[in-house]
Amino acid sequence: MKPSFFLCTALSFAGLATLPANAQIQVQTTQTGPQTGSAAPSTGTPAARPTPPPCPGMAGLEIGQTRAFSFERMALHEPSKKTVVRDVKVLHTPEKRPWIVDVTYSSDALDAKVVLLHYLLDPPSGLYEGILERYGKGTPVASDPGVSSWAVPECRVRLRYRMGMSDQQRRVEEMWVEPLAKLAPAKKKG
Repeated sequence: MKPSFFLCTALSFAGLATLPANAQIQVQTTQTGPQTGSAAPSTGTPAARPTPPPCPGMAGLEIGQTRAFSFERMALHEPSKKTVVRDVKVLHTPEKRPWIVDVTYSSDALDAKVVLLHYLLDPPSGLYEGILERYGKGTPVASDPGVSSWAVPECRVRLRYRMGMSDQQRRVEEMWVEPLAKLAPAKKKG
């Protein structure tokens, strides 16, 4: 029985040699067995999922943060923010940073969330180039000349940017980060 086994095996390999070259390549690259994920073209390795761009924000602030957490983040660079206040708008002026941030909350409640961040960079720091690198070319905002807009659905925010002039007639950069969809009003109980 052993000789016939070797004979069949030898004939199988001999048969492969007589196949056209493209069929040999096809046979050589065919995978067998269970596959655990989609494969990248002709590599046999799982296809890499594109990494979403990081969410926009500076100074550790992001849309949706609670009031208490945002004050913790602000206090890292502005010690006076160790005390949480219930204002709807708070001005954050971090030490040794070339920007200020208007932080707007959904209400004056202690559990309110950040709904708008408005950054003013004076002097400009080249923020626009970083935005272009992360999110690509923006869309002009028809109602506000000079403003470009980017929707960042992964982060559920919209980013707006413009180069402007300060009160002292110096060039400054402005960036707004806001929710993509406006927050729905809270439902009344009862």
